[in-house]
Amino acid sequence: VLNAFKQRVDLTDGGLYTLSKGTRSILEKLDAPVKIRYYYTASEKNVPLPIKGFAGRVEDLIDSFRQASDGKVLLEKLDPVPDSDAEDSATLEGVEAQVMPSGDRFYLGLSVSYADQKLAMPALSLDREQLLEYDLARAIARATKVEKPVIGVLSPMPLFGSRGIPQMGVPPSDKQVFISELERDFTVRRVDANAVAIDPEIKVLI
Repeated sequence: VLNAFKQRVDLTDGGLYTLSKGTRSILEKLDAPVKIRYYYTASEKNVPLPIKGFAGRVEDLIDSFRQASDGKVLLEKLDPVPDSDAEDSATLEGVEAQVMPSGDRFYLGLSVSYADQKLAMPALSLDREQLLEYDLARAIARATKVEKPVIGVLSPMPLFGSRGIPQMGVPPSDKQVFISELERDFTVRRVDANAVAIDPEIKVLI
């Protein structure tokens, strides 16, 4: 009798595909289905072997999300070959073609949709494999949030950039990268060092 339940044992170095508590928390809070459309040109024979192996691990990770979500994460696999409906769908959803050394193209990316929200991970790359779970969980979290949580940042340093003081020879500075990254997922507010109270909308203060 065939086992009707698919099980996966994580044998990767460091438990790469053992889902974190943070990811499981995001999946447990889903109140409606999230659809992941996984675009991989599996029929392209010239895709390098390391990429083929990576593509299989991506599918395994999505399947782990599906299992941990108790059916709330839905997976649709598409094989975008040239001049196909799947390729048109990939283009419309923001998934980008990648070019091999031979000049041939292939797709390896995905889109996440929830209600009328849709986000793309345009081109998955092997060098971000260690961050793949984080990137996918982040995409799901962003797609399912109606409003961004508010966080505050209090610091004497010019984290948000500054105009500088030209007359004193102080050049302008750019916004710090981590502030820009936070702004992708949160509403970030600067908190004055002399503030006597914190806005109650601010849930976390950095």
